[in-house]
Parts: sequence; C-alpha cells; structure tokens
Amino acid sequence: MRLRFAIFLLGLLPLVALAETRFVELEVTLRSGQGTGFSIVRMVRSGSPVEVLETSSASGYSRVRVAGGTEGWILTRYLTDSPIGAEALVAARQRVDQLSRENRELIEERNRLMSEGDDLAGELQRLKDLSANAISLEQTNQRLAAAAKRHEQTAAELSAENARLASTARRDWFLAGAGVLVAGLLFGLILPRIRWQRRRKWNDL
Repeated sequence: MRLRFAIFLLGLLPLVALAETRFVELEVTLRSGQGTGFSIVRMVRSGSPVEVLETSSASGYSRVRVAGGTEGWILTRYLTDSPIGAEALVAARQRVDQLSRENRELIEERNRLMSEGDDLAGELQRLKDLSANAISLEQTNQRLAAAAKRHEQTAAELSAENARLASTARRDWFLAGAGVLVAGLLFGLILPRIRWQRRRKWNDL
C-alpha cells in the first residue's frame, strides 16, 4: 500500500515541476483540447502570464491556467520563459494605445483649428467687406464735400452778383429819381415863363 502511494507521488512530481509561470509571446487561442479541432475557450493576449500545468511534446500543446482560473491548451511554441519580451509587447501595446489617444486628440485639435480658421476667414472677409464699404463711403463723402464746396462757391458768387445788381438797381433808381427831380425843377421854372409870355402876347393883341 505504501509502495503504491509512493509511486503515485513520484508520478505527480513531473506535473508539480511543470507548474510554473510563463508568458505568451503572441495573442493565441486557448482551446479545450490539444489541437485546432477543439473549441476555443478564449483568446489570450500577448504578454499575458500563464501557469503551465503540463506539456505534451507529442502534440506541441501545453495545458495552462490563465488569470481568473480558466484552464485550456495552448501551443507551447508561443510560450516564453522570460517576461522581458512579453513586458516589451505589453509596453508596446500601451505605447500604441497612448499614441492612438494622442492621434485622436491631434485630430480633434486639427479639426478645432480648421473650424477656427474658417471662422477667422469669414471674419476677415467681413472686415474686407466693411473696409470696402468704408472706402466707398469715404469716396462718396469726398465727392459730396467737393460738391458742397462748389455749391458754396456758386452761392457766394450768386450772392455777390445779387449785391452788385442790387447796388446797380439802387443807383439806377437814384439817378432816375434825380432825373425826375431835375425835370420837375426845370418844368417848374420854365412853365411860369411860358405862361407869362403867352399872357403878354395876348395883352399885346
């Protein structure tokens, strides 16, 4: 009885010795048996640590236990003793994820800048339109100012002409009045003499 128990323990020693932690180099399938004909239990990502329970050199598969306690068979050639390569893959994956996030952020920033650029282009066009309108208004104001100055000059000339004409009219009226006065005086002096001479002629007859 003791001999049989000792033989049983000796048979378990290789399995216990094989219970070691190794790392998955590439993402592989964890199957329910030793071969592609067995169903897939789950996918094991590269860099994941697994506990090797036993290895079959004939099939090239090892029975492993992954995190969470799930057991299955995996190709032995995808297992490595050194975690360096696995950790590098994990770090590379993390780096890829980080770069992906940064890329998304850069795309969002680019889209934001493009949107701001469109807004600035619209604002610039609006300012150009306002500037063009301002220039047009300034030119119109200059033309109106020049026209107003010409009108002022014309009004000043007309005012001077009116003053000249008024002065001429006053002078003419003055001369006409003086002429009438002189004519009245002459008529007043001559008329009595004419009457006296006529009376004398009548008396002579």
